[in-house]
Amino acid sequence: MTVDSTDDRRAQQLAAVSDRLEYQFQDIGLLDRALTHSSAAHENLAGALRDNETFEFLGDAVIAFATADVLHRRDPEGGEGRKSRLKALLVSEERLAERAHALGLPEALRLGRGEEKTGGRHKRAIWADAYEAVVAAVYLDGGVETALRLVAAAVQRELSAGGRRLGGRDPKSALQELLQARGQALPEYEVVAEEGPAHRLLFRIACRVAGATLAEGEGHSKKEAEQEAARGALEVLRPRTIPTD
Repeated sequence: MTVDSTDDRRAQQLAAVSDRLEYQFQDIGLLDRALTHSSAAHENLAGALRDNETFEFLGDAVIAFATADVLHRRDPEGGEGRKSRLKALLVSEERLAERAHALGLPEALRLGRGEEKTGGRHKRAIWADAYEAVVAAVYLDGGVETALRLVAAAVQRELSAGGRRLGGRDPKSALQELLQARGQALPEYEVVAEEGPAHRLLFRIACRVAGATLAEGEGHSKKEAEQEAARGALEVLRPRTIPTD
């Protein structure tokens, strides 16, 4: 698969992502597919576009293995509980979304018109999915060792940063502490929609305080969606002043 050479803007987007990855694809079409959301494929009447959903599945497995490998090598005799908690943080939707943002994936996503209009380019769940898909594209193009090095480098950087980035308050805890300090009602979370295939459900959850909806969040688990909703509520209540990661 190749990318149409007349699509200069698309070629530039893919080249920029490749540069940030510090990996040059033999088949740039793999990267193009990794950055093609299902909404774009569904709207393509010619059927020429394939989405990244199958890549997400593969990338998720590569990321999980690479992360576990790094944690084991850093502390071979360490307790399983601590390493499991660290792994959960390092492979969380929020963490993968941050890596996607650092690589410029949101700007390079190919979205359908409907998804674009509803703010899909700003949905962190979509960012995280794209990161998984890009890892799979690297795996398919360059082999397992190349993909493992890519993920391991990101994990090592985050572990080296340590402290607040991996051990600080999560958004739900930060929001609850803020509301308690103000003497306000505690937040409530409600599922307002479930979308997508059964094996890859996307939950949309509203964060409400005293009956008023402050924000909504999306995620592939209710927990992730609640955290994203709480993050949005924090931004509404105290923009850019509450550490949430």
